[in-house]
Formats: sequence, C-alpha cells, structure tokens
Amino acid sequence: MPQVTRSCWMRVRSKDWWERVVLQEFNDDEWRENFRMSRPEVFKLCDVVNPFMKPVENPIRTPIPVQMRVAIVVYKLGSFCEYSLVANQFGVHKSTVMKFMRLFCRGMVESAVIHKFIKVPNLEEARRTARHFQEKYHLPQVIGCIDGTHIPILPPSDFVNRKSWPSYVLQAVVDNAYCFWNINCKMPGSAHDANVLKQSALFEKAHQLPKDPIEIDGTEVDFFLLGDPAYPLLNWLMKGYTSKANPRAGVFQCLPQRG
Repeated sequence: MPQVTRSCWMRVRSKDWWERVVLQEFNDDEWRENFRMSRPEVFKLCDVVNPFMKPVENPIRTPIPVQMRVAIVVYKLGSFCEYSLVANQFGVHKSTVMKFMRLFCRGMVESAVIHKFIKVPNLEEARRTARHFQEKYHLPQVIGCIDGTHIPILPPSDFVNRKSWPSYVLQAVVDNAYCFWNINCKMPGSAHDANVLKQSALFEKAHQLPKDPIEIDGTEVDFFLLGDPAYPLLNWLMKGYTSKANPRAGVFQCLPQRG
C-alpha cells in the first residue's frame, strides 16, 4: 500500500480573539460578561490550578499557556457552549477543550484545592453572614440558604427526575454573597430533596456547624439554614410553610433570587 503524504502536520487556527481582543481590549465588565469572573480573579485562579494545569516539559509543539487553558475551562463552564463552539472561539481543537476540562475538574477534586474555597464557615464568618442576612432580610441567625439543582447526564432510568429527564442532584449551601460553602453531588435525579440531604456529609456532620445562640422571645435560637418546603424541619434548618392557604406561605419570597 503506497504511503500517503500529509498535506500539513497541524492545522493553523486563529487565536486572535483570545490574544488580541480578550487580553488587550476587554475591560473588567467584558471579562465578567464572558467569563463570569474579572481578569484578576481568572489570573488568581491560574495560580491556584497551575500545579495540575501547566504544560508538560519538552512539548513537541508550542504549548498553550496556563492562562489560556484556564480561560477555556471557565468560558466553557460559564457558557454551556458545545465543545466545538468553545474550540472555535479560542482557536483550538475540541479535543483540547475536553482535555483541559478533565485536567481542571480532576485536579480541583484530587488535589483538595476545592476544599480551600468551599468549606463550612468558622464562627466569625458565620456571625458576619448572619448579621448581613438580618440587616437585609430581617431574619436573625441565618448562615446560609440550601437548595438543589439537576445536572443533566445519560444514565439508567432511576436517574430520571420529576421533570422527566436524567440527572444527578447537586445540593448546595450559599451565604448572603452567593458564595458556596457546602456542596453534595452523588444522588440520582429521582431522589427527593429531603433524602439527598439525609445522605449528605452536611447532615452527618451538622453537629459541627458553628454555634452562637441568641435569645429571641425567651427562646435560645442558634445558627440555621433556610430551605424550601421539601426539606425537613430541623433545629439547624428552617423550611417554608407547605400550605398555600397559609397567608405566610411566601415567607421566603423576600430572599435573594438568582437565575
């Protein structure tokens, strides 16, 4: 069989959008609009993930720098674009986008970097969060809001959620600034929110949550989370009223909403 001579070893792709438009022309608002992070925040993230995102030594061809690798991942995670669209935007192949996504996500988990940022608040942080909640929403002792969302996947039938599509349930707790301090993602989409909570480390280690009770109308009230009516009522978790006939059923409608 005759040997086939390749016309080119590698396709030349344009990185003009990243190298000229983003790095040289974007202001901070445009960085946030495209990456959901400011330029300093993206570059700070580069320093954090550099140990597992940096190029290998002695590459065959010019490597993609860490800043661009992280920007590709952040852009993909923040936009939900297809791999091919992200690849075209940055001037790389879609397999390169997939590779950087795997490196980033695996590295964040295996190196325990994620636990430096997503962690239970200490006593002073809890007091500060509770104070901000009370000042803005007039609810004392709140240190976080808990809820869940569904991550689409292609799994067995028991992962099909109540909206009839397959998913994993991501349970998360955020503070008054929308910063995550607890996450759990291991239950199938068919699981009820209350069961997701009971199977999480948050429920198992709830006794380790910061404590600083205050007296309200003769009753000591400690720090607690806010959740919707699907969650159980616990001494560290307050839920909304389940009856729509109750005039206070919308008690949590004043809380921060994010799309």
